[in-house]
Amino acid sequence: MDQFSAALREQLQMHFHESADVVVRSISSEIAVCFVSELIDKAHLAEFIVYPLQCLDKTPLGDQLADLLPIGEVQSANSLDEAIPLVARGWVYIATPQGGVAANISNMPKRSLAAPENEATILGPMLGFTEDLGTNAAMLRSSIPDPALCNEQYTIGNVRETTVSLFYMDNRVEQSCAAQLRERIQSIRGNDITGSSELMHMLQDNDGSVFPQLRLTERVDLASNSLLEGKVVLIADGSPLAIIGPNEFIDFFLSPEDRYIGWSLGTFLRALRLVALIISLFATPAYVAALTFHYEIIPSSLLVSLIQSRSRVPFPPLFEALILEFTMQLLREAGARLPTKVGQTMGIVGGIVIGQAAVAAGFTSNILILLVALAALGSFAIPDYTMSSSLRLVHYPMIISAGVWGGIGIAFISLLVTLHLIRQTSLGKAYFNPIKPSKREQDAHHELLLPEPHGLTSKGHNLRKLVKSFKLRSLWMGDIDD
Repeated sequence: MDQFSAALREQLQMHFHESADVVVRSISSEIAVCFVSELIDKAHLAEFIVYPLQCLDKTPLGDQLADLLPIGEVQSANSLDEAIPLVARGWVYIATPQGGVAANISNMPKRSLAAPENEATILGPMLGFTEDLGTNAAMLRSSIPDPALCNEQYTIGNVRETTVSLFYMDNRVEQSCAAQLRERIQSIRGNDITGSSELMHMLQDNDGSVFPQLRLTERVDLASNSLLEGKVVLIADGSPLAIIGPNEFIDFFLSPEDRYIGWSLGTFLRALRLVALIISLFATPAYVAALTFHYEIIPSSLLVSLIQSRSRVPFPPLFEALILEFTMQLLREAGARLPTKVGQTMGIVGGIVIGQAAVAAGFTSNILILLVALAALGSFAIPDYTMSSSLRLVHYPMIISAGVWGGIGIAFISLLVTLHLIRQTSLGKAYFNPIKPSKREQDAHHELLLPEPHGLTSKGHNLRKLVKSFKLRSLWMGDIDD
């Protein structure tokens, strides 16, 4: 190895602490290439870098190297200190005494495309994001082949240097939301992040709230639909989740599958999720409040059954409900952390065995087990995992208030939660905004998932006019602002 390459190798090994996979290869007495062998495409190295350099008659200047290499992404790097971060990400540094360039022939480990694992649907595209930012950007571009789709890239962190892409439709997005998100990204550029979930908490309007203001998704169709609705999408390199905002509270109860199954069934399923929300929040607290303070609201035939069911239970309804809810939460967490097949078996068998044993031992009543199971099913019906987890957290103070103050306690906690939601914002937009005037006639069709205008009968047109005349802002779908 010549003197120039040997000096370069010594400096490189000092930066990488004598790493075995860091390679310096001498091309001539004044040209050397540096790379991490496990991060590059070796075939591209031989064909597009080593062979063209070996064919040179004389050593070119550093800036001239970029024109000689048949590689799309080449960046000037006049010193080794500038090239080190690029080499660590799979680039090749071509060094000469007059300077050098870095060429991107990285072949980073990545998985192939697959269906989303946590947001499965029966109908619609079966395509999910991966950990590779370039692949995710390509999927969004192919889904929306429109030049109005903008992609702004930022680098966050001092050590990890995570690349983050901000996507939005320039002709549809509200510029204040995009500008606000840019400012927040700039304010956290010195923080190292591990993924989109951590980044989402840094970018939220109020991270102290238990309710998420930004939405995470691994579905490409949900992200592309959100872009078409005028929202912004943020994707971090190394994470299979995209961040969507701004959002309203009701957006977390919508599924992209609603668009694929027809307007009647889609609207029914959205209403069913709202019923599931009510059941998951109020089923167990209503049981505790009724048995502790409000016996008179229970029909006499049902009251006899309740008394017989609770005759052997040694605990008051409040502690009985808390113990059973805590047990259900343990089963849920155990099933989620175990391997898929073992976790499913654990959830089913554990629930049956523990439920039967608890009733047989007089630990709890049959009716409470039924209500707790219904509340758990209601939380599972919510499409967004972060919102489902937040509602489970709100569930416990509501049970405690029901056991202490009865129906007044339930109403008090519900009022506090409602006031809290009203005060929240998502990228400066109102978060809990259920009713407002519709701005355009087509919004009525969009919000209620009514049939397409060309398929409407006269009754269908009358329904759209009725919705517009009352200026009803549906609970199912957010409108697209001008």
